[in-house]
Amino acid sequence: MKKRLITTVVVLLAGAVVAWDQLSGWTDLSAGLPAEKPAQSKVYQAEFEVSAAQAMAALKQSQQQGQFPALTAAVAWRGQLLWAGAAGYADLESQKPVSIESQFRIGSTSKAVTATALARAMAAGVIELDAPISRYKTDLPNSQWQDLTVRQLMSHTAGLPGYKENTDWIGAVQTLVKQAEFHDVHDALSLFDESKLLYPAGTNFHYSSFDVNLASAVLQSAAKTPFLQYLDAQVSQPLGLSSLAAAELPSPHQVSFYLTRDGYAKKHREVNLSQKWAGGGLAASSVDLAVLGSAWFNPDFIPAAVQQQFWTPQKLINGEVNEQSYALGWRNFSQKHLFCDKENPLSRSVSFVHHGGVSSGAQSWLVIYPELQLVVAMNTNTVKENYCDFAKQAALITRPFLQQIAPEWLNETPAL
Repeated sequence: MKKRLITTVVVLLAGAVVAWDQLSGWTDLSAGLPAEKPAQSKVYQAEFEVSAAQAMAALKQSQQQGQFPALTAAVAWRGQLLWAGAAGYADLESQKPVSIESQFRIGSTSKAVTATALARAMAAGVIELDAPISRYKTDLPNSQWQDLTVRQLMSHTAGLPGYKENTDWIGAVQTLVKQAEFHDVHDALSLFDESKLLYPAGTNFHYSSFDVNLASAVLQSAAKTPFLQYLDAQVSQPLGLSSLAAAELPSPHQVSFYLTRDGYAKKHREVNLSQKWAGGGLAASSVDLAVLGSAWFNPDFIPAAVQQQFWTPQKLINGEVNEQSYALGWRNFSQKHLFCDKENPLSRSVSFVHHGGVSSGAQSWLVIYPELQLVVAMNTNTVKENYCDFAKQAALITRPFLQQIAPEWLNETPAL
């Protein structure tokens, strides 16, 4: 009876959240705003001025045609920023322009950030990928978790449920409503610690932020340092990432977040994402994400052998690569086109290591092309129902730089 009652509450709350989106408060995206939207472009390497100008033109076009309140992007190559751009508004009501310093919720791109901290911990001998997590965290609240490994958690092969499969009913309500505030990653385990594993660890794949949240609690115990402090000390400070932080922390650079529909927008309801910092609750600028991606090529920051472990798609016990070519906190597969840009095939198959994120009123994209050491990051402060309506814009931004760095990748006929 109790389980049925809580299930009913979950369903009703889900309906209430959806209904909120339909309430009044929508405003015309163009009402009272200048025809020419604010924009900022910064070129870090003078020899890329032409490519940067073309990328900026593509960014501005994408922002306006795609009806994004704001759109920012950054490109880095061989460890150096090449360009960063911003178009649109950090806040529509006040007409505050977005800038290249603007901070966005990055959703599941947080998983790649957490992987960066874990890679640093592995390189320092703080943690081993294949040791049972009970070696590091002796106060695990679920006995089924004792023999799980960080490798299984970070590759989503541990068997933990996702939000929809979570049978920890009180936790299921909290993850949906996103109002509870957590001050420690261990405390957030209470959201799913009464759920059973979906399958024996290593036998299947199921994408879940709970995997990465648990991994962060294990890292915290292994390092004897609170997760956010470890992230700051091992990632933000060495790389100079001033924007990387928990999404709920106040920042003068954080944008407002919106629901958008058919040319109209309304502010997203207030949420607290402290329940999932490691798996989806961080915030950052596009510039800082590009710098973080580039750092993976610095052997003094992450040794090459560690990089390869984290970028290698993981196999199940049966020897098959998991269905999403998921590595450790990253996806890694090859295509003959840039992500979501099937209409413009490349001249060859290209490998890319990447992660995207969808959060409450925000979307994020971080992609690394290992063969070129090229990194592209992009953020917006709304959510497109079709992720490609957002991520495809990165292809338009990337192509001018490919034309300069690796023209042989493109199937474009040179101008006569």
